[in-house]
Amino acid sequence: MLEPFLLERLLLPKVWGGSALQDELGIALSSGAVVSEPGRKLGEPLAIGESWELFDRPEGSSKLRGTEMTLADLLRQDSDAVVGKGVQLGHNGAFPVMLKFLDAQQGSSLQVHPDDRQARGDMGKDECSLVLAARDDARIVHGVVPGTDRDEFFAKWETSAVEPMLYSFAPKVGDFVHVPPGTPHSIGPGLVVFEVQENSDQTYRINDWGRGRRTQVAEAREVAKLVVNDRPPVQLSTSLPDGGELLIATEHFVVRRYELARRIELATSGRYLTLTVLDGGGRLQWTNGANESSLVLKKCDTVVVPACVSMVAVEPDGAIDFVACDPGTG
Repeated sequence: MLEPFLLERLLLPKVWGGSALQDELGIALSSGAVVSEPGRKLGEPLAIGESWELFDRPEGSSKLRGTEMTLADLLRQDSDAVVGKGVQLGHNGAFPVMLKFLDAQQGSSLQVHPDDRQARGDMGKDECSLVLAARDDARIVHGVVPGTDRDEFFAKWETSAVEPMLYSFAPKVGDFVHVPPGTPHSIGPGLVVFEVQENSDQTYRINDWGRGRRTQVAEAREVAKLVVNDRPPVQLSTSLPDGGELLIATEHFVVRRYELARRIELATSGRYLTLTVLDGGGRLQWTNGANESSLVLKKCDTVVVPACVSMVAVEPDGAIDFVACDPGTG
């Protein structure tokens, strides 16, 4: 039987990144797989913007820790055992979601994502972020302010004149923000977040704040919605009977958070489950026939519990803080 497995991460340099994934989370930026950064001078430090904790893209797929086997390999062998019968896979049979840590030390571009119907050769991109660290100047842009004229917004969104039209707020540690497809948004400066998203790379950049990267304004216009906010769009969690907090349930993913100092059992109900440790550590335990097995969980580890494993237990080593994700409600 396929058993739970830890994943290797992939680090991605970004012009808006920095060193906070190491400084705040302890993710070593000098080790592991790092994609190349065109134009970087020899010896110049990398500004890491993203750490992909779970990914299954055409350009690469998460490796099972300590092996050359990938998540894509497992899905090709038996996708039902991995994600569960009836669970919708991503584009071309890929895993349905991606999990990332982001370091937005500078502001990311103003951008927008399509939904599943609008996406071209990929899934749409529904996403959400949990704030893990925030400087005093931290900001999130999410939609527009009340009274924004649609034609004026589209006429000025490539210039600095768009800024008074954008709704932005100062996020706090623990805030959870949902960004539905079509929402003009930007993250940063001064933020470290954990992100759950559909497995998609469909990002249409509108305004890069003078950094000169390519934009996709025509595509963005087709999918953008004037999402209006007059207060911070922070999701309110719901307490669960098992001691966790339900952060969000969409058609694409369900996200829960557990901050515990006691053992907890989690059922898969025949569908995949992922656990990402935000702080602390412990052990993941399960039975395979008559045998008991376990994995050590450390800070920032991500483990996939395949659908064929009916139940796992998390035994904290003192205390543990983790996010659990499973398939959406659709």
